[in-house]
Amino acid sequence: MISKIDNHPVYYEEYGSGKPILCIHGFPEDHRTMVGCVKPIMASFDHYRRIYIDLPGFGSSEMNPNIKNADDMLSFLINFIKDVIKDESFLLVGQSYGGYLSLGLMLKGNLNISGVFLLCPCVISKHESRNLAQKEILVIEQDLKLEVREKDDFQDFMDYAVIATTKTWGRYRNEIMPGLKNADIDFINTYQKDGYGFSFEASLKDINFNKPIAVLTGKQDNCVGYEDTWELVKHLPRLSFLCLDKAGHNLQIENKPLFDLHFHDWLKNCS
Repeated sequence: MISKIDNHPVYYEEYGSGKPILCIHGFPEDHRTMVGCVKPIMASFDHYRRIYIDLPGFGSSEMNPNIKNADDMLSFLINFIKDVIKDESFLLVGQSYGGYLSLGLMLKGNLNISGVFLLCPCVISKHESRNLAQKEILVIEQDLKLEVREKDDFQDFMDYAVIATTKTWGRYRNEIMPGLKNADIDFINTYQKDGYGFSFEASLKDINFNKPIAVLTGKQDNCVGYEDTWELVKHLPRLSFLCLDKAGHNLQIENKPLFDLHFHDWLKNCS
C-alpha cells in the first residue's frame, strides 16, 4: 500500500483488521524484518490490523529530501500515523533503530499508544557511547560457511551472529539482507553521519508511560547492548524486561520460541 506524506509516497504492508499495530524496522532494514518475526505469531489472532512500514529511504519507500535527521524522521512518523491510523488507539512495535524512533514517539508524539514492544532497541545514537557485549559466537553449525554462496552477505550475518546455523542464516538472508541491499545508500550514509540521533536524546529518560511495555534484549548483543536500555526504561510501571542469553542483535531469529512467547504475552497484557 502507498501513503503520501509530505507529497512523497511511503510504502507499507497491511494485514488483518481491528486494533492497529504499527511495526517499525531497524537501520537500514525494511518491513521484511518485522513481517518475518511478527506475522507468523499473528496467525492465531484475527482482531489486529498489522501495519509494516518502510521508512523513507528504506525498502520500497523513496528518500524524502525533507528528512535530514532523526527529529525529521520522527515528525514524518507522526504524520504517517495521523494519516493511516488517525486518532485510534494503537500498539507500537520497534526493532533496533525502530525502537529508538518508538521511544521518540512515546515522548514527543502525543499519540494514543496503548502498548509498546521493543526488540533490541537502540537507546544511544553514538555507537562509541554504548555499553556493548564482546563479539561472541556461542553456536556455529559445522561446515556452515562451506555451504554459503553469498560470501559478503554471510560476513554481514557473522558480524552480529551469536547462533550461526543454516536456519538463522536462512532467515537473515530472507528477512534482513533484502532491506540492507535496497536502502538508498547515499541517504543512509548522510543520515547516519549527520542526523542519526534526536536533538532531545537526553530527555528519553523522562518518558512517562503507564501502559504495558515489553523489552527484549540479547545478552551477547554487540550492536546496541542491553545495559543502556535497562537504565533507560527500568522506572516504567508496566515494564517487562528480558535479557536473553545466547542471543545477539538478531534475537528474533536466534531464539524464535522465546520471542514468540513474550510477544504473545505482551499482546495479552495489552488486551
